[in-house]
Amino acid sequence: MKQFTLHCILAGTLCFASCQSQENNNATTTEPAGNGTATAALPPEPQAPDSAHLIVPGERIGPLTLNMPHTAISDAMGEPDSGNAAMGKSLQFWLNQGQPQDYLAVYIVNNFDGTGSPAKVKQIQVTSPNYKTSNGISTGSTMPAIREQFGSLTPIAYYTNKQNKKVYIFDDQAEGITFEVTPPDSTCVAITVHEKGKDITATYLPIHPDTTRLRQPQQPR
Repeated sequence: MKQFTLHCILAGTLCFASCQSQENNNATTTEPAGNGTATAALPPEPQAPDSAHLIVPGERIGPLTLNMPHTAISDAMGEPDSGNAAMGKSLQFWLNQGQPQDYLAVYIVNNFDGTGSPAKVKQIQVTSPNYKTSNGISTGSTMPAIREQFGSLTPIAYYTNKQNKKVYIFDDQAEGITFEVTPPDSTCVAITVHEKGKDITATYLPIHPDTTRLRQPQQPR
């Protein structure tokens, strides 16, 4: 009797294990309804920034637009936190009070064309990562990510930052946008918008006085 009982226990155990294994297999091999092909989840699309923080190459950064009269800047941004002017050109800065290294800057030029027209915004720069292109490029983006969106980048100059490291300036002249990038991690630290198709080699935002040009400016045709 004991032997019969033992055989029954073993048979029951094996039957239970077999059923459990079959359930596990069914759970792992069950395919979704439809054509039987599972679809991998795609990463979410980058959320487009609001208009107040949008970078549009060749046009604007946030509320500031290229060729905006300097008299309209304070209406859009308020009074600047700092600035300087000389010989018909000026720089104005608006600082992020919580992150003072983050700023929005404009380069303003008076054409002295005799028409009496006000000085106009010619370049706009931002270092805050809150400002992004429609595809999510901002300061903090890497050079490979930037090249995916802007494939015609050319190094035009470099300067040495406060950490004694070289920062290279890459320009997409046709699109009207530049990126300042620090090696060796190739991370963007500043973005500048300028007029499309305009060579700014000689007129790049004069924030860093030690900037070294890598090529001579193109002569206008």
